[in-house]
Amino acid sequence: MASQQGTIANDPIMLYEGSNDSEVVDADMTELASVKSPAVIDVLPGTVTGPLSVIDTEFNEGRLDDGVEHVQTWNNPPANKWRLLAILFGFVLMGMNDATPGALLLYIESYYQQTYTVISLCFLAPAAGYMISAFFNSNMHIMFGRWGTIVGGLLLMCVAYSLICWAPPLPLLVFSYGLVGLGIGTLDAAWNAFAADLQNVNEIMGLMHGLYGVGATISPLISTAMASSGLRWSYYYFIMFGVGISIVCLNAYAFWGETAAKYLKDHPPGINEDGESQGRLSEALKNRYTILLAFFLFFYMGAEVGLGSWIVTFMVTERHGEPAKMGAVASGYWAGLTVGRMVLGFVTGRIGENTMATVYLILSIAFELVFWLAPSIVASAVGVSLVGVFFGPVFPTAMVALTRLLPKRLHVTGIGFAASFGGGGSAIFPFITGAMAQAKGAWVLQPLVVALIGAMVVIWMTIPTFEETGLRDRIVGALTKRKQRLSESDSD
Repeated sequence: MASQQGTIANDPIMLYEGSNDSEVVDADMTELASVKSPAVIDVLPGTVTGPLSVIDTEFNEGRLDDGVEHVQTWNNPPANKWRLLAILFGFVLMGMNDATPGALLLYIESYYQQTYTVISLCFLAPAAGYMISAFFNSNMHIMFGRWGTIVGGLLLMCVAYSLICWAPPLPLLVFSYGLVGLGIGTLDAAWNAFAADLQNVNEIMGLMHGLYGVGATISPLISTAMASSGLRWSYYYFIMFGVGISIVCLNAYAFWGETAAKYLKDHPPGINEDGESQGRLSEALKNRYTILLAFFLFFYMGAEVGLGSWIVTFMVTERHGEPAKMGAVASGYWAGLTVGRMVLGFVTGRIGENTMATVYLILSIAFELVFWLAPSIVASAVGVSLVGVFFGPVFPTAMVALTRLLPKRLHVTGIGFAASFGGGGSAIFPFITGAMAQAKGAWVLQPLVVALIGAMVVIWMTIPTFEETGLRDRIVGALTKRKQRLSESDSD
């Protein structure tokens, strides 16, 4: 049987047909999705990258007649509608989770009669959970499938909430936050990897992570209102537990059938140079983009959650605001994050991910300086809200970068490792901020956040262009065509 060879994302792919002809096909990933032939495609290891990957699945209750495996959409197969809905509600819960400890920090400190440094262990403990999940996400999918991984991660969070709502002794409280970190690290890998292989990934990622911002927006308002009214701070976690159980049920229904066998069928292992099956984690860690973007997200999550967690404390101690009202400033930041992800996600894909992420980071530094240096409460509140608007889209853009730079079989492992490693930053840097604030004051938050975003700019500059129709490519293309026209006119 002769073969027809083409290229996808600069990698070879063999299209086996019944003909005797062999020719080179100049095809990009977009063209692959529109191939119309009775061909059976055998994708060699490492050949397919990005959201337009070859998917081994059934569409519309049956495989397409042309035999080519097409990219999934949010509503095709139809079960994806339920899966995406379950993920969206899950991200609301994750946002509520991340914004709550910072908003309740002063109340937790008062309840346990401990210093900033000791209470900041509540931020540090999830780092252990995140890091553990980074090394086991791939094995979890292989052993339990997508269904078991997602349901297990959500149940870990619910167990933790059932402990926290009773305001347990401090060591048990810290352990509970560690369980939350383990659960979120697991879910980050599963949900982001699923969404990364859908069409319109920028818009879908923006919506997902935007709803994370919705949860983070409402959480400080509700939790601080309950605590300031005289209720014990931990009672808010009864709400978290109830929401968590509901989302467990929704995800269990939506992802039913996503078994370990199906996962292995959709994501066969790679082959090393000796022709042997290669471990996914070791393969992903050998890819420099996994490491670069893991550190990028480490700094991102440190800045995002560190800022959100310490806004109330900063505004109370440095701007002398009223604690009950400063929860609204924190909500303004998370609301900005939500708007930025939902709205700018449509802009990012049309102008170009590489280009726009650079713009977002520079604007984030500019408005962070406004938040830091403006002397009034109003100016600081506006500044930090705008930080959220432009900083928010950076995370989903980094997820898109990973899907474009890694082969599909490494999406769960690579995205899982990077997101979980990044989640460690969301625990470590708030802890560092607490330790520094104990000695120097809450103002130390500001230079730390500026330094973290600056480090992200440096890392992003090392990432190659991966955008498909970005502004940079269009400018270069226009200049190239103009140069060709000038050459042709000179030759005439």
